[in-house]
Amino acid sequence: MKLNSRCFPSGALAYSDLDPTVRMVAKLFEKTPYLPFLPNIAPEDTILKRTLGNIPGVALNGKKVIFQLGSDKYKQALADLEKACNNPTTELLEPYAIESVFMEKFECLIRKFKSTEACVNILGPFTLSQILMAAADEQMPADKSFKKLFIQAVCVKALWAINKIKEISKSTIPIIVLEEPMLAKLGNIKRVNEDITVDYVTGMLAKVVEKIQPTGALLAVQCFDKCDWKIPINAGIDIISFDAYNNPNNLCIIPEHITNFLERGGKINWGIVPTKNESIVKNINLDLIEKRFLNTLEGLVLAGVPRPLVYNSALVSLQGDVDKLPIIFAEKALILATQLSKKIPSVKKK
Repeated sequence: MKLNSRCFPSGALAYSDLDPTVRMVAKLFEKTPYLPFLPNIAPEDTILKRTLGNIPGVALNGKKVIFQLGSDKYKQALADLEKACNNPTTELLEPYAIESVFMEKFECLIRKFKSTEACVNILGPFTLSQILMAAADEQMPADKSFKKLFIQAVCVKALWAINKIKEISKSTIPIIVLEEPMLAKLGNIKRVNEDITVDYVTGMLAKVVEKIQPTGALLAVQCFDKCDWKIPINAGIDIISFDAYNNPNNLCIIPEHITNFLERGGKINWGIVPTKNESIVKNINLDLIEKRFLNTLEGLVLAGVPRPLVYNSALVSLQGDVDKLPIIFAEKALILATQLSKKIPSVKKK
């Protein structure tokens, strides 16, 4: 699996107007445009709305998820969801279209540049299940019907995005990024609910992989807190994306799994460009971040992963969202990530 850009785009941007957003995405991510979150333009432009819009039984009140079920209308909506998931035609998927203030511009960028890849972020099924569970205050994921709903909700959103990208440019490879922040809390969740196991979560992700990969799209899992990366790797994910600035050794404890993952063509996105606050962005430069990045890569090599696999599979990105940073520092972080991606050494196999 070869990607034409080694800068991995995702997250919320700081712009309060669409024009500079388009200019920056076009300048830095021509080969891999993405659908950013733009909360400073549209406060309702959130990953919750993107993932849960028009999903049966789910209503959104700002950031609050309300779960409503049991009616005949709900049962019919579930049947329609399953039909769209199993037969993902344009017509059947259209009710689950992703809403975004940037969608029209995203489509224009793909059309103009005939981009080699294009990224769309949505919530992953495990995190989605935990958000809805917390909102309803009951252990819903243990119920097979709810588990099916979470998986199908993610799949129809991903399939709609894939169809849309392919409709615009048949040669463009869609990359669906599953945001799974709740993977970091799995240990605590397992202690509360013994039905939630590693195998359970791996199975949820594997079901999405099974549905999405045959379309030719790539699947990434992103979690910017420490988590068990064996879960998405064993599920068959193509790309893992983690916070390499604060958690540089997160992968070093599973070198055999990482080696196997990379040998089958997997990629690692190293979220190495810090974005947590204005001060840290103000004080970094390309030399400093390049040294930190290379030292982090070498840490994985020392753990036992072959150097060519580590270097040749590496992508880089921001550590997280930049929507709360002043524009000047948000843009600095974006530019640094792009510059760093062009300095990743290629290492020949011996």
